[in-house]
Amino acid sequence: MAQFKPGERVEVSCNDRGFRGSWYAGTVVRREAKNTNRYVVEYDQLYADESGEKLLQETVDWVQLRPPPPEKKVQFKVEDEVEAFYSDGWWEGAIIAEHSGGKFAVFLRGFDEEIVLEEKDLRLPVQWVKGKWEPRFEQVQREKEVS
Repeated sequence: MAQFKPGERVEVSCNDRGFRGSWYAGTVVRREAKNTNRYVVEYDQLYADESGEKLLQETVDWVQLRPPPPEKKVQFKVEDEVEAFYSDGWWEGAIIAEHSGGKFAVFLRGFDEEIVLEEKDLRLPVQWVKGKWEPRFEQVQREKEVS
């Protein structure tokens, strides 16, 4: 079981219908109780009220948490699997076209739609497995093709 400390930066997965595969940035506030696997997290960009004045805090199970993934400079291309920052979170998608000015058309599975995003809003998908980052299968295949 992963241990997260108050103040630690994390990403939180959401398993609610329509949000599967998305990740939201936040900070661990505290462990829910001693000897529990649940944490109170405050989100960076999700709000508890309509006015957008109070950040949302939520209690989540440890399996929904991961540290922010390492930043890796990548030359994206059509057909790459990506995580795209959209609507306050990171969503699974695939690049379907390249546009001028460092922009890419991305099909977002969670929204079932195509949007155009800047390269800064894209990253390679990775998995947090047993306390370490591992590339997803598609990324491993891509790296084999390059080498």
